[in-house]
Amino acid sequence: MAHNIEIRKGVASFASTQKAWHGLGQIVDGAMTAEEAIKLAHLDYEVAKVPNYALIGGRFVESPGSFSVHRTDTGDILGGRLGKGYTIVQNREAFSFFDSIVGADYAMYETAGALGKGERIFITAKMPDMIRIAGTDDLTEVYVLLTSSHDGSGSIIAAVTPVRVVCNNTLNMALKDTISKVAVRHSSSVMEKLEEAHNVLGIAHKYTEELNQCFNVLAKKSVTDAQVKALVEELFKSEKEDSTRMKNIHEAVMRSYGAGVGQEKILGTAWGVINGITHYLDHEKNYRSQTSKFVNLIEGESTRIATQATSMLLAL
Repeated sequence: MAHNIEIRKGVASFASTQKAWHGLGQIVDGAMTAEEAIKLAHLDYEVAKVPNYALIGGRFVESPGSFSVHRTDTGDILGGRLGKGYTIVQNREAFSFFDSIVGADYAMYETAGALGKGERIFITAKMPDMIRIAGTDDLTEVYVLLTSSHDGSGSIIAAVTPVRVVCNNTLNMALKDTISKVAVRHSSSVMEKLEEAHNVLGIAHKYTEELNQCFNVLAKKSVTDAQVKALVEELFKSEKEDSTRMKNIHEAVMRSYGAGVGQEKILGTAWGVINGITHYLDHEKNYRSQTSKFVNLIEGESTRIATQATSMLLAL
């Protein structure tokens, strides 16, 4: 099950306003609220924190200060070895703070889903902002990805996620002095929720403005094949990998640069290079699981590589 979307009793925990994720889940006609998205994507389950026990001398003894999180509808354990201070955030609570932005037409919920057994959930909201390469019809749409987990791996995260329309490349990168993601407080205060939502909106606008400038600079910068090859070899090097595997990775990245979707018009530019690299990271690279890919593209090694590539290309 490469997609890693939760499927229970033959039903996928996923909803979208367009066909995605291997054609799984519910296709929704029209905009959604957080409550609607959670219900349509079958995320309307609750979780609870329960104490852990150790088997000692033939009897179970409660382990002080150690807890697990489980789904109350299925009994599945979603996360263990959590401390006493770990706070449960129900799915309905996780994303409702963003409804004020959606209701004011600043964004529109587009997808919602659960990964694994429901230990990680997400909603994407499409922003009205658009990044355009000057003098072309090359567009990049901007999304805010809202994600929460029940396995102790993190809090509610809002991350700005630009996606190039022509090839669906995820173009995440951490620009200098720009916040591309933020941890969201869990609060029951209406005013604090509104403040959080507008904070995320402000981050999205600022990040989009800086990316727009960055992408247009890259589009005007010419590069040679030798420069591209040297950059790829520098980016994708590891003492842990054998030379044959690294050679295969380098060749795969160069193929993505030379023949990836949407590359024919931008070859020989730094913009073409960054899209070739992200095409490899998004569509060609092998990840342990779809959850691993999800994390890598949002805040992990793949984002680090894209950021490093951008800095190297700007410095050429």
